[in-house]
Amino acid sequence: MKTLPYSFMILKFAGGWKPLEWSTSIKGKLYDIYTLTVTSTLVTFCMSCIIDLFYTTNFEDIIKNMSMSLTFIIGCLKLILFNVKRNEIINVLQLFDLNICRVRCAEEANIQLKYAKIEENIVKKFGGLAFLALFVINSASIFNNIPTKTLPINGWFPYRHTNSTGFWVAYLHQIIALSFTSMVGVSFDTAVYGVFIRNCSQLKTLKNRLENFVKIINEEKLNNKTNGLTCTTRECEHKLIKQCIHHHWIILQFSQQSNDLFAPIIFMQYSFSSLVLCLSVQSSTKLVFMSSEFIFMVIYLGCMLVQIFLFCWYGNEVALESSGIPLAIYNMDWQVLTTRSQKDLLIIKTRAIFPIRFTSGHLIELSLDSFTKLIKFSYSAYNLLHQK
Repeated sequence: MKTLPYSFMILKFAGGWKPLEWSTSIKGKLYDIYTLTVTSTLVTFCMSCIIDLFYTTNFEDIIKNMSMSLTFIIGCLKLILFNVKRNEIINVLQLFDLNICRVRCAEEANIQLKYAKIEENIVKKFGGLAFLALFVINSASIFNNIPTKTLPINGWFPYRHTNSTGFWVAYLHQIIALSFTSMVGVSFDTAVYGVFIRNCSQLKTLKNRLENFVKIINEEKLNNKTNGLTCTTRECEHKLIKQCIHHHWIILQFSQQSNDLFAPIIFMQYSFSSLVLCLSVQSSTKLVFMSSEFIFMVIYLGCMLVQIFLFCWYGNEVALESSGIPLAIYNMDWQVLTTRSQKDLLIIKTRAIFPIRFTSGHLIELSLDSFTKLIKFSYSAYNLLHQK
């Protein structure tokens, strides 16, 4: 994929995105088998954690298993989403490949480059954090679980996993499932962040065109005169206004369709996170400081907080950028335009008053205020559990 290449590169290794050029080749068939194997590994591990909940009586083990179960369920759903909604995702991401969205000057190229760097950095930093966490967790598991022949995460297995062979099968199953869940999670999350960032990039480009509206009109008229074409001022203005409306419509379509695709998973992620946060904090207060379980829980909570925070941060950035379109129209030299063009711009400004808002399941707006509410809710739930 030309769009979000780093996210889809990770997803390709995780078995969630077959390269487009492999669709009809033998490589594509082999990749389908690989995807099925990865999905089966994650699903069986989810089932192992869920079934074990019915056999666990210790409250602390129930909390830990429930947290892991919710995390792996979300990971499975993310992987399934990429495979089931593959064509829809491709169609949405290709919207910004249309000619109207491409750069037209050096200033627009700098805007696109700036946001491309942000997109690349978020993949490197968030992905690096997640894989560092995975490395620390797996390393701690090697030094603590292997000598004692205990599993990193409690689970139910249809065989005896206390003997040597059974332990290694179960242990490798869990480590592999944890690794693939991390890759799927990183690729999905950074892809969603990338969607938000691309949205900001196009909104910034549109605002730049609106702010330089008169300059672009003058350049268009000069080019027409040079080429021997006749075009009235109103015709040039109408042509550019039509292009800006089309550009804004594509941005709105991209936002709506991408929100429809990802909102259900983000909603589950957001909802489960509030529950997992309070359960994990409650559990970590009873762990031995700097023990392997304590380190696992702290890293796990840290990654989850960063994950949700970035959803809310970049969702908030899209709302801020889109709310600046009316101001960009006001800042242009609209006084020199024809009366009909001024009225057309007024209609665009009225439509753009309502900012683009990404939501979690069409219920919770992704904003910094939502993140604050999540932390407050988790803290309140923790206090309730702590009192009991």
